[in-house]
Amino acid sequence: MNGDFPLKLTRALGPVGMAIGLALADMPAQAQQSLFAQQETAQGNFVAVAAPYGGGTAHQLMVIEQIRNSQACWGETRGPGPTQIEPLLINFDFTGICGRSLDSNGYSIRMGGEDLALRYALRIIRTEDDMVLMGMPNRPDLPMLELGRTQGVSSGFTKIQLNPGWRFTRRSYRGQTLGHVYLTHDSPITTMLSQPVSQPTPNVATPETQPTNGQPPKEIIFSAPLPPPTPLPPAR
Repeated sequence: MNGDFPLKLTRALGPVGMAIGLALADMPAQAQQSLFAQQETAQGNFVAVAAPYGGGTAHQLMVIEQIRNSQACWGETRGPGPTQIEPLLINFDFTGICGRSLDSNGYSIRMGGEDLALRYALRIIRTEDDMVLMGMPNRPDLPMLELGRTQGVSSGFTKIQLNPGWRFTRRSYRGQTLGHVYLTHDSPITTMLSQPVSQPTPNVATPETQPTNGQPPKEIIFSAPLPPPTPLPPAR
């Protein structure tokens, strides 16, 4: 396990994080993951988004949550292609109104009641005609997981339609609900070992033509460069 994981929790969660960090400090990785439980959530309060970077040639997962209804955190435009997301939260101080998770500090995979944060990274693989949300394993004996698709390619913010069986839950610790979001499936990871997942073929696509009004789609400005996409493991 990353040695600074307890420290990250402590900084992110204040007193609760300090308690968790102290509990995790001397535990082996497997025991650390068993500390966490899941809390069910209202699915309509969350959306999984393929968020563009690199001029729209690549995307990463962003999870937006509507915490309070005083202002809408996102808007959706449906059409014949993929559903476009307008990240309204970037236009106001969304503290206490919206939640936004952009990396593994804010979200991870949970299957069959087991936290898989140490074994899987969530990546969006862009193919010729789709963008696929994948769980990419860090061990060769684990299967790749397909969690959802955008149902088409776009250079902007695009809604990810989760596959059947997947839903949003929250991580909890000793009854305390935390900010970390799980993409959750009730089946254990062992059930996937015998179910081959079609490997999406990455494609460096040319960005779509800009909207006819001449205005490029809004992008979130990230404070640091994003890491390159993780290469796909060889097909078995």
